[in-house]
Amino acid sequence: MKLILCFVLFTLSLNIFAEESCKTLKACSDWATLKTGMKYDLGKLDKRSINIEKVFNLSEGDPDFIFNYLLQSNELVRIKRESGYQVIVMRDFKDFKFPSVLALEIPSSLDYYSVEFALSNKEKVKNALVIIKKFLSKNGKVLEVVDSPRIQVIDTGIHLNAIKLIINELNK
Repeated sequence: MKLILCFVLFTLSLNIFAEESCKTLKACSDWATLKTGMKYDLGKLDKRSINIEKVFNLSEGDPDFIFNYLLQSNELVRIKRESGYQVIVMRDFKDFKFPSVLALEIPSSLDYYSVEFALSNKEKVKNALVIIKKFLSKNGKVLEVVDSPRIQVIDTGIHLNAIKLIINELNK
């Protein structure tokens, strides 16, 4: 019985430590770097405080997904760079160039990417723009590529994979 009680107390103390140590962006990024090995360029945001939902548990699940979720729930976004990730404020989102990926290689993540989708003909582009706008995340955007049957979509990998299915249906 004492062994079970000690185990429960130890587990609770680890959870409390993980949640208590992640009060600033710097502390959270250090935690994520320790867990994933990825480096984060925080710029002037390193002292920014982080709000964690009460029901959220840092010690359960994929640390990369957890950190990305924490960023987005605190109006922050990470952008993949050669040396790791750059963290920016969501309101500065439109000023950045996001990594381009091929439609066949879209990662299923909360990171933002840019993808160009080809449609079977130019007449389908207007229809695709209207439909896809309904499936974008809050900060996602869709643009028509001038003089071609293509559109460019910037959104999270998860949303882009759903949009890819829509494009496949429109091309039938």
